[in-house]
Amino acid sequence: MRWLAILLSLTLFGAGAYAEQVRYVIDGDTFIMSDDSRVRLAGIDAPELSQPYGPESKAYLEKLISGRDVTLQCNGEMSYNRRICNAFVNGLDIQRDLVGWGLAFDYAQYSHGIYRSAEDFACRMKRGVWSGGMRPWDYRHRMKEKR
Repeated sequence: MRWLAILLSLTLFGAGAYAEQVRYVIDGDTFIMSDDSRVRLAGIDAPELSQPYGPESKAYLEKLISGRDVTLQCNGEMSYNRRICNAFVNGLDIQRDLVGWGLAFDYAQYSHGIYRSAEDFACRMKRGVWSGGMRPWDYRHRMKEKR
């Protein structure tokens, strides 16, 4: 079954993509693979665990990927010792799904707005963070100011 997932990922996403099993989800946009490498989802920013919808974002990501083969498309960039990657499960764009459910924001500075339509939908439907909350980058900035 794993070989089928790898073959499918190479066919759908090109030779730079590969499938690997997720061992542990850290938060709504970061997880650890079976080889102990850390992955940061590209182009989105999920609420911190101490923010509203942070725990929900992590729980939803766990439901989607824990113990499953995830197809990664990594661009070679690193951030805080994490590979920056797009991730897919059975063809589902994980980032788009998180943003569409209001469990992450389109980080337009890095995504170039690719998840904007999903974010607009979540906002219109008042899903997750759009029912009240703060963007993670504003939250982190506010926390630094308090120190």
